[in-house]
Amino acid sequence: MNVKFLNQPKDVSFIDVLTEKLSSGAFSRVWLVAGFAKDSALDMLYDSLKIASEKGTKIECVFGIDKKNTSKDMMLKLLNIGCNIRFHINADESKFESRMFIFENENADSYVYIPGSKLSEGGITDNITIIEEITYSPDEKLDFSKVKASLENGISSSDFEILTEEKLKELASTGDIMARITERKIPTINELYNGATADDENKVNTYEEEGSVDFKELLNQDIDIKIDDEETIKVQDSLGEEVEHKIKKQSSESEEKVITKIIPTEKDLDFEKVNTFIIPISNSSNDEIKIPSSITSNLKTFFGYPERFHMEESDKGNLKEIQITSIEFFSNSNNIEKIDENAQIIFTVKTTSVKSDVLSEISFSEGDILRLIKKEDGKYRCEIISKETNEYVIWQNFCVHQIKGSTKKIGAI
Repeated sequence: MNVKFLNQPKDVSFIDVLTEKLSSGAFSRVWLVAGFAKDSALDMLYDSLKIASEKGTKIECVFGIDKKNTSKDMMLKLLNIGCNIRFHINADESKFESRMFIFENENADSYVYIPGSKLSEGGITDNITIIEEITYSPDEKLDFSKVKASLENGISSSDFEILTEEKLKELASTGDIMARITERKIPTINELYNGATADDENKVNTYEEEGSVDFKELLNQDIDIKIDDEETIKVQDSLGEEVEHKIKKQSSESEEKVITKIIPTEKDLDFEKVNTFIIPISNSSNDEIKIPSSITSNLKTFFGYPERFHMEESDKGNLKEIQITSIEFFSNSNNIEKIDENAQIIFTVKTTSVKSDVLSEISFSEGDILRLIKKEDGKYRCEIISKETNEYVIWQNFCVHQIKGSTKKIGAI
């Protein structure tokens, strides 16, 4: 048995270790054990998990789930590629907190990884943490079997259930996890922007839930929004300015579904002219929202770099460039609106982030959308669009530009 300690992000990013081993197809069985499993991390692992499954690897997932970080859609994706999932519903009175990744090879080395960070995008990419790597040679099968036995013993209680498609629907309907697109009730655009009457409140469209759901097929569909006539909607892209989008009625043999798209018309994203970014939140803390590092260089004009920035050195000796600026913060879930005249835009080697004490007063979570609006040079508006609100569906459809090296998409106007 050999034990090593890997330093992230100095020596390695855990995502590279996981994807390399999963995609290799060298392991007969893999366990992903995470008491805190975020959609953002599972989304990053999805392609390599799919490859592993196709190569014959048996994938066992043991997750702690909750309504803030776990969605029906992501769990359904994992079920559809053959993952076996056992789950524990995390609540204040009872939480599952273990983290372990096990790779079993019957004829060569097997591995156990115990990371110090959570199964989140930051936790497996660039958050500072120590990852313990334990290697078992084929001659140490007995020791390795003890690890597996200990794991099985720990999750054999009634606190853990096997996840099925029917159970998944039940969890979404009871609110134990997020429903996301497949069950979220979506008012028509006409109701959202032209005003709905009390009688119209319950006239909504949802995806069909009868029978088995092919998630791969579902991903290639657009949200169902029924439009009676061709119309134009206006959506604000900054304060006082509006962008028009035409919605056309599409013919259909059945009246059950009419498919529409609401997306920007530009094929190429010109960062020099952009004044609004729409970005799904996937890496944040109470007072800071991080923007994917792969698009940092494109944001220099948007944030007035380098003229509006100054260099600072952190307590740990790391250099960062900071702009002290005025940002209006708004949350559409509770209509909180506050201004921070000393908010920070931070550039580091790895990330761009928006930091403010005001953020700790605004409720937001994984998967919410950030609308970052440039009002004028040195002044911004930061709007948090909650995934629990109707407006979320509109702005989610603007996220059509792929981020390099990621499955994430952003929108821009």
